[in-house]
Amino acid sequence: MRDQTPDHERGAALITALMVVAFMAAVSVSLVEMMRHQIERTRVVEDRLQASAYLDGAVAYGEVLLARFAGGADEDFTPEGPWDGVPRVFPIENGQIIASIRDSNNCLNINALHSGDMAADERAAARLRSLLQAVGLPPGETETLIAAATDWIDPDRTARPGGAEDDTYLARAEPHRAANQPFTELGEMRLLPGVTRALFETLAPYLCALPTSVQAPLNVNTLRADQAVLITALSEGSVSLQAAGQALFRRPSTGYSSLEAFWADPVMAVMPPEERPLSLTALRSEWFELNLAVELGEMRLMRVQTVRMDTSGAFTRLPPVQGAVL
Repeated sequence: MRDQTPDHERGAALITALMVVAFMAAVSVSLVEMMRHQIERTRVVEDRLQASAYLDGAVAYGEVLLARFAGGADEDFTPEGPWDGVPRVFPIENGQIIASIRDSNNCLNINALHSGDMAADERAAARLRSLLQAVGLPPGETETLIAAATDWIDPDRTARPGGAEDDTYLARAEPHRAANQPFTELGEMRLLPGVTRALFETLAPYLCALPTSVQAPLNVNTLRADQAVLITALSEGSVSLQAAGQALFRRPSTGYSSLEAFWADPVMAVMPPEERPLSLTALRSEWFELNLAVELGEMRLMRVQTVRMDTSGAFTRLPPVQGAVL
């Protein structure tokens, strides 16, 4: 029997059918794309969790390594140890872990600039001034940086000469206030007026932001040759950078057997006994910074973990600084 449906209606039905097919094809493509993105997101989340687990393991391993090399509370550190700051690479499936340990006793604690004890604060400022001058910062910029850093820490909102408080920071394109509390991480220094990226990168190897207003004693057995400027800072400029480097060059390969041996070095002996900062030198350390990076596939996850080791060998971890995921 011949189909009596008019041609125009059959054409309309065909077009409708084609539109439905096209719509379903578009939906299918969209669903496939959504599923692909979801699978990719899931993979990224899984990789990040795996990378984070690797970092957790690296921190635990670093603590075990430190405790093993540190020995008992009556044992002195030696120049050779995991605290030498040298990056070490550990292969893992589909990537690698890069780790280094820094002896964080061997730095100037920026938070020592304000302790509530005026005499201690002035000595901390003098040590920082000597460091800044030794690395070539002009006197005017040196005093401005010290004032700004102190204002960042102290609880009042009155700017000292050359310093900066809320008025300075609120006038910026991206306004914020002064912290008026100790630095939680050294990177906050980038917010201080005049601290460029280049200046920060110059100073960062010699500074730290410990959760205390006390300057940790420098470990003269683990000080590296490129950290000789810290002896200059410790002596408040009495020992030149060149002389400090010579003292470290003469250090025995196994380290000093006593602090008396360090202070007996010809360079250090020129300082009158009453001027020697004996309490700021040591042969053991308690603060360490673990710099860790995990490369897993196309991802890179970084973490800076500061830990404190007490005399019993137990560790306390500060909140970590987590890096970007790429």
